[in-house]
Amino acid sequence: MTAVHKRWRDLLLWAVLAAPFGYVGATPPHSRDAVVSLLIGLGGVGVAVAVSRRLPLVALLVVVLGTLLDGNFVFAIPVFSYLAGRRSSRTRPVAAVFALIAAGGTVLNLGLLGTGMATWFLLATVLLFAGVFPWLIGRYRRQQAALVDAGRRYEQARTQERLGAAERIRLRERARIAREMHDSLGHSLSLIALRAAALELADGLDPRHRAAAGEVRASVAEATERLHGIIGVLREESAPVTTRPAGEDIADLVEGAREAGMAVRLDLRSMSPNPDEVPSGRLDAPPALPELTWHAAYGLVREALTNAARYAPGAEVTVRLVRRGDGVVMEVVNEPPPAGPLPGPPATAARRWLAQRRGMPAGRVCRPSPVTRI
Repeated sequence: MTAVHKRWRDLLLWAVLAAPFGYVGATPPHSRDAVVSLLIGLGGVGVAVAVSRRLPLVALLVVVLGTLLDGNFVFAIPVFSYLAGRRSSRTRPVAAVFALIAAGGTVLNLGLLGTGMATWFLLATVLLFAGVFPWLIGRYRRQQAALVDAGRRYEQARTQERLGAAERIRLRERARIAREMHDSLGHSLSLIALRAAALELADGLDPRHRAAAGEVRASVAEATERLHGIIGVLREESAPVTTRPAGEDIADLVEGAREAGMAVRLDLRSMSPNPDEVPSGRLDAPPALPELTWHAAYGLVREALTNAARYAPGAEVTVRLVRRGDGVVMEVVNEPPPAGPLPGPPATAARRWLAQRRGMPAGRVCRPSPVTRI
């Protein structure tokens, strides 16, 4: 709902609640007291409507106190009681306000005005049905809307999780196919190079043919290296298959997350030997690190960004890397999400990813709520 729509709705609410005061003011005789009462009613209702969005309890108190000056304020009590339950997230202040109203009304009617018990009981009944019950209805509607919103966000998280799982399966299958291609084609190319080398060293071979065999052997070796670079570096069979695209680094990963709509900040100034020499706005230049270290850093940052997008949608994420000798220390921190954190263990995937990387630098994952830090 835009600000213009809110203003129009507040104006309509003021017009409806001001109608009883307008009717009394338009009815003859038009005495001075009637005009003053009309101005008090219109102004009191206007003040209550103006503060009802930010301070719903104050608006309720304004109309309750207004009943001491004009009985037409009683028509506004159910409305602002409902709005207090709908717009106020805390129950103790509301209970304190109702207790204060009940105590003040009791002292005023029984102690100062000397009204009878029948009148006091009638006023208490009005407070119950015009104040407490509408507030309970508004509270119920607020909780119902919160449950609906939580269900929607949970379903979105489940959908993103399913899409992420399907994407991971697809990447693993691509990596498996690439490994099998590397194994089969690499083996075949190695056999061709071996035969070409044997032919090159054969006795009695014409020098021209020997040179041609050497060229074949060199071409096969070059093709093997090119295949190795295209498909990716093969790792030991016991190590997990990497799903890092060839030639992509952490800066590309963060840029892809930004293009997807995430607010991600990448800080690599501490990776430079002279951090003060890194110009402002050039924090995404990837530093030179060993390939295995980059594989570990890439995988951990990817898991952290995935968890941030899944369990803290809309939150700002900061990725910071600090050089430590031949290694790197990574810190991925997300701020509290605007709509509140979703249920789920965002650190589980990253912790499992670290556990799978035996022999790599150790990692630590911590999850203080509502900010997640890896």
